[in-house]
Amino acid sequence: MEKKRAILMSLILIVLILNFTLNMVAAESYCHAQRRVLVNACKRLILRQSPTAECCLRIRRTPMWCVCSIITPQLAALVNANDVSYAVGVIRQCGRPVARGTKCGSLTAP
Repeated sequence: MEKKRAILMSLILIVLILNFTLNMVAAESYCHAQRRVLVNACKRLILRQSPTAECCLRIRRTPMWCVCSIITPQLAALVNANDVSYAVGVIRQCGRPVARGTKCGSLTAP
């Protein structure tokens, strides 16, 4: 009886680990797709042109945790304060609020 219980507990543990792993893979796949759509819709911003309606829609709909999860200290070191201010301005212009001091990865909104 004790052996059956140990086997059952082991199986439950394996299922929980697999479920957690699959959820992590699914979330990363989802975020990768969301980031790709956002970048494609907002390419004009690289040249500091006004955002299109599609770009603003993507800015409002893309989960911030998908974007902020890729901003490492190394990436943040490549971004200057003017770029951060510009990005925050575009996000606000598109109707998505960004509070002062909001952290996104290794960046902080002015």
